[in-house]
Amino acid sequence: MELSEILEIIAQDLEEVEKVIEENIQSEVPLVYEISRYILGSGGKRLRPSVLILSSGTCGVDKGMEIIASAAALELIHTATLLHDDVVDEANLRRGKTASNVIWGNKASVLVGDFMLARALGLIQSCGNLELIKAVTDAAAKLAEGQVLEVMSGQSMIELSEKVCFDIIEHKTASLIESCGKVGAIIAGAREDVKEAIGNYGLNLGIAFQLVDDALDYSSKEEEVGKGVCQDFKEGKITLPLVYALRRASTREKTRLIEILQRDGFKNEELDFVLNVVEKYKGVEQTKTEAKKFADKARSSISNLPANNHKSSLQDLADYVVERRT
Repeated sequence: MELSEILEIIAQDLEEVEKVIEENIQSEVPLVYEISRYILGSGGKRLRPSVLILSSGTCGVDKGMEIIASAAALELIHTATLLHDDVVDEANLRRGKTASNVIWGNKASVLVGDFMLARALGLIQSCGNLELIKAVTDAAAKLAEGQVLEVMSGQSMIELSEKVCFDIIEHKTASLIESCGKVGAIIAGAREDVKEAIGNYGLNLGIAFQLVDDALDYSSKEEEVGKGVCQDFKEGKITLPLVYALRRASTREKTRLIEILQRDGFKNEELDFVLNVVEKYKGVEQTKTEAKKFADKARSSISNLPANNHKSSLQDLADYVVERRT
């Protein structure tokens, strides 16, 4: 099933979210709007606002400005982190387009990210719900911790392992999607057990989503994923496909991989060697298998909630996340 079909039930709500985002990136400083509009217009699946709106609908509330404002805020937080990420990673591409930091420089990109965070917090504050504010700010703090963990792993400040990879994923990606589920349930006035269930859905969906992203980095073409193949590896990020391959690689292969990892730049034949090792030891396949497990956990998390169309869309979204090719 295509993503547009899954989200058809909330298509009008997502249009309202886009309007609120547009209102909140307006600025008297032209460059602020220019950069904001550029990255927001670069595509993106709007996964986070979709999870929030569907979660609220699953709990019986499918309309209201609190839903729209919160969904817009969480997408702005996510987009701000992309601007910051590209600076930290010295990225050249974002969603198939030249990264903002390449066009406008690091300083402007970071500051516009800060602007988006401020606008997001204003939207969250306007909802007037302290529990909602805490859920979002806790997730934002956890996300920042994930970014620091990733930097530490890239600089060999901590030993890389499967656990560290999952810690980074949970903090950096899944925490915000978990928050989207919780916020939707909070707005709907759901019971504590329901908030926890939908939060767990978001957490597991977020982990599955990132695992597929990591797998696609080693197995897709640039035009499909909107960034260079092996881009994470080039930026010093060691993700699970390579970790799983390293476990099975021969001593000679491990030694060469470590030598390559310790260099600042890579030759084409070295990248080919990395790709061949990941393919040989089925690192991508194992990562996708793990993603399927977390998608199943996401569906299971909400299996006991009353059936409605919004819940069905959440279940379909879990399938889409692991089946997607972009």
